[in-house]
Amino acid sequence: MKDHEKRLRLRKILAGSAGVTAPGTAEAVFARLVQDCGYPVVHLSGNAIHKSLALPDSGLITMTEVAQRTASISESVDIPLIVDGETGYGGPDQTGRALRLFERAGAAAVRFEDSAFGTSGHGFAGKEGVTPISTMTDKIKAAVDARTDESLVLIARCDTRACEPFAQIQERLGAYVEAGADAVGVHLSDVNELRLIGAHSPAPLVSLWPRTLMTVYDFLSMGYKIALMPSSVLVAAVAAVRMLLVELREKGTERQYFGRLPEFEKINHWYHALGRKGEIYKF
Repeated sequence: MKDHEKRLRLRKILAGSAGVTAPGTAEAVFARLVQDCGYPVVHLSGNAIHKSLALPDSGLITMTEVAQRTASISESVDIPLIVDGETGYGGPDQTGRALRLFERAGAAAVRFEDSAFGTSGHGFAGKEGVTPISTMTDKIKAAVDARTDESLVLIARCDTRACEPFAQIQERLGAYVEAGADAVGVHLSDVNELRLIGAHSPAPLVSLWPRTLMTVYDFLSMGYKIALMPSSVLVAAVAAVRMLLVELREKGTERQYFGRLPEFEKINHWYHALGRKGEIYKF
């Protein structure tokens, strides 16, 4: 499927009545698994990229690294890819360049957040850790101007609740949409606030699923269109591989481990069929 068609499919999802889950990954193989397990959207997660490089999630990856991951994942799947553009890597000029790189690499959507570049994010660093509204809207406008395919979805996420009142979060979301964002997201830990945003958002909501507070189905029922799940796929993979390595170290074989896995033959067939023309396998 061509990049433009994936973007149109994502816009159809955002305009639909039902919400969907977008598991996060940093690798093409897991993105393909997300697709073949029936998910309609996949998320290139900044957290997953950092952890795949054994780094803390604190703005240590470059836009070039993200563009490379975007290209490899986009080529491997036929579902829309939402790319985590983090803070835009600087000011409006840097944000515009990042948008151009990710668009050329095949992103269906790019998400930028209003944490300040080089901070820990989510507003926990205080006022100095968040981007002023005027600066963030300038960055959104720069991304809009840099976009060559108007079907590409631009998402702006508000991370400032830890240091700003709820009313200001609502003000920010409105300003971001007015500046040109096609969808918005929030980083909230209060269920009532999540419900209020879900009911009164100025644009479709693409947000991190607060998995410690509710099921993903409860989250989507509040009005959120796409629930992002940035790290669970990688954590699950690490847990499974650790179990294999410990068993191999202790017993000298991995066969018992694989023998205990449900439907291992299906998984093994899918793995060996990856990349072969004409091979389509669904779970």
